[in-house]
Amino acid sequence: MHEQNTQSSFDFASRTMHPKSSRFGKETLFFAILPDPDARQACLEIQARLQREHDGLLSPMAPERLHISLYGVASAEKIKDEMIFAACQAASAVDACRFDLSFDHVATFRTASRNAIVLSGNGGRELLRQLHIQIGIEMHAIGCDPHVKADFQPHATLFYADETVAKTVLAAPVIMPAREFVLLHKRPGEPAYEPIASWPLRERG
Repeated sequence: MHEQNTQSSFDFASRTMHPKSSRFGKETLFFAILPDPDARQACLEIQARLQREHDGLLSPMAPERLHISLYGVASAEKIKDEMIFAACQAASAVDACRFDLSFDHVATFRTASRNAIVLSGNGGRELLRQLHIQIGIEMHAIGCDPHVKADFQPHATLFYADETVAKTVLAAPVIMPAREFVLLHKRPGEPAYEPIASWPLRERG
């Protein structure tokens, strides 16, 4: 993964292409915040506790896939290099401060396919929402459709499951420092996301 500050630092030639058949589903390109080691360990401990309490939670999110969703760029049978380049160009124009996210409860987000059992909370929500909007503005500025969500809610998915888990307040919140944001490429059938590039968030002046 490359840390980027300018458009010109993105190198197409350095990327390895992995063609996949469409029968495995769609590829996804998205921005995210990744947990630091302490936050990742806290997530793993919460996953283990939930599995002891709920028999239906059989498939926890793998440690290397834990993330805080920030902005969905595209979903297609094949993500084009032009879209990856555009996302990097937009991200390089973002100017935002570092902040901390605080997740104080477990909840269920109902989806059309399977439910998402997530960590959630409002600590740092407004700053994350502002970063989400900034990315949308910069994507729009270079001619891409913005995917800004009015109901944007910070969360980290722990499981996808058929059952639901009632809202449960944690004994102590999970703090996730946001010091950079990353662009991830998800390919169906592959166990981990491919990190494309990262962009640092500046210290508060």
